[in-house]
Amino acid sequence: MNIKIKSYLLYAHSVLLTFIFSLGAFAQAVTQPPNDGLPVTLPITSLEVMISNAKRQVSKVTAHVWSRGFVNSPESVTYVEKKYSPSVPNQPDFAELTALVSMTEFQFETRNPNDDINVMFKYVNKAGREMFSGGQSFKLVKDSNGNYVAPSSEIKVKIWPSGDLPIEVMNADSVEIDLLNERGETTETRYLDRDQATGEFMYPTWLAGQQNVLVTAYDYRDDGTTVKAVYIPFTGARLPTMTRSMRVSSVYKDVIIVPVDTARVILSPAVNGDFARTIYEGRSPLVQVSYTKDTKVGLSAEYFGQMARGFWVRRADVLGWSYHQVINSKLAEFTVSPGVYDVVIDGLVNVSQQTFSNSSLGKGSFISSPSDDQVVLK
Repeated sequence: MNIKIKSYLLYAHSVLLTFIFSLGAFAQAVTQPPNDGLPVTLPITSLEVMISNAKRQVSKVTAHVWSRGFVNSPESVTYVEKKYSPSVPNQPDFAELTALVSMTEFQFETRNPNDDINVMFKYVNKAGREMFSGGQSFKLVKDSNGNYVAPSSEIKVKIWPSGDLPIEVMNADSVEIDLLNERGETTETRYLDRDQATGEFMYPTWLAGQQNVLVTAYDYRDDGTTVKAVYIPFTGARLPTMTRSMRVSSVYKDVIIVPVDTARVILSPAVNGDFARTIYEGRSPLVQVSYTKDTKVGLSAEYFGQMARGFWVRRADVLGWSYHQVINSKLAEFTVSPGVYDVVIDGLVNVSQQTFSNSSLGKGSFISSPSDDQVVLK
């Protein structure tokens, strides 16, 4: 049985509207990028641009037909390869590619005319990478004489561009893309696959011309430096990157660090806002004091008239705590040697005790608070 197969390129966009849009996009003024060897623009402004560039790479068309019902036969022709060279050098023509495919004629034998027959076309570049492909399935039908024949004189196959098409990014060693949400925040970052045969990067066609995508090319140089360039698919143009410096510091929750060699340490809402907030939230902060010489220390803590009863103190390199009671002067006074000391306040906050069950781990029910003379830490 002989069957002629015809393909056509499925082109889903308005050529006129897209052409006008592309002119506007390319006309936008951009800051002159540095002459660092990476491209000024990338050809990712639209699907049409990517299709046009992919057409330039097509060097061969393959056609394949198969079915579960086929019978092996020396006369069968189920696979065909045809090389393509434009009739006008360097000017590939879709019409020529269509004509090339339309000349494909298969011959096969089938033992079961009720089985599906499948046809697949692939347009590939010199490296064997698919630029376009398409397939079609059909069944044989009975004619008026009861013979099984093809449903039409030609089987038309829709040809689609591949989901990823190659782009050349000169001098780039890797390329990554960032996908942005409606607030411009990066939600996903992925690296583009690279065709090892051609060195080109495989760019997703569905991201062509997108505004909420950033493309970053990296050139890792032999001297250990890295040159980078950022592009936006909407225009294909490079964007400036921002270099900033900043200092950071850490703030410890429920910890108060007293300046070194402070002999008289007064903890009160009037002096320290962090202290006031911590006590207000029902917690007592750990206080750290440090000294570079032998020092007589005076400690005092009050929260809106309520005075601490005393302080548990230990140097950072020992395990045991020593207790220092507040005396009539409202200070706990003692002498320390050089070192870093942790101080726990006694008498300002009572820990609310809870009971726990297996079914509500972490969700306790409050019971009565401890009495005022209970020592929380020993």
